[in-house]
Amino acid sequence: MKEHLRRIVNRLTDISVAVAAVALALIVIAYSYEVVSRYFFDQPTLWASDFVSFLLCISIFLMIPDLSRDGGHVKIAVLEEALSPAWSRRLKIAALILSGIVCLIVAAISGLENVRQFSGSITTVAVYPFPKWMISGAITFGFALSGINFLFASSDTSPSGNTAGGGI
Repeated sequence: MKEHLRRIVNRLTDISVAVAAVALALIVIAYSYEVVSRYFFDQPTLWASDFVSFLLCISIFLMIPDLSRDGGHVKIAVLEEALSPAWSRRLKIAALILSGIVCLIVAAISGLENVRQFSGSITTVAVYPFPKWMISGAITFGFALSGINFLFASSDTSPSGNTAGGGI
């Protein structure tokens, strides 16, 4: 059961990375269009800046689960290196569990805000308003998937202290 869930989470993380990459490609296209439109045709767009901001938020939060899965997050190893291997392993496990719990709590808070935004039909303050929940939903998804990845990494810590999640 755990391995089946892990495969699902890994697949969701891979899809998340792909969507983040598409968002980054769309940012390049939108800015390129804006530059050409503004400087060659003297017709700046009204939508490009907002579009890029929304996509940047989406791409960042959809990339975070991959960082938590692969251990690409920031790691300060001063304490870890000063401890014995056994205590270092315990610290890694505790930090990964704490990170997972914090990410899941943030996802729950963000999810409640998504529901409020959806039920209130709240939109962005922009030239072309856009439903906020569609942007902040990426924040909720990213934190939830990161939390799950951290928890999986905590259970993957070997007796030697190595983790799939890269430690703390």
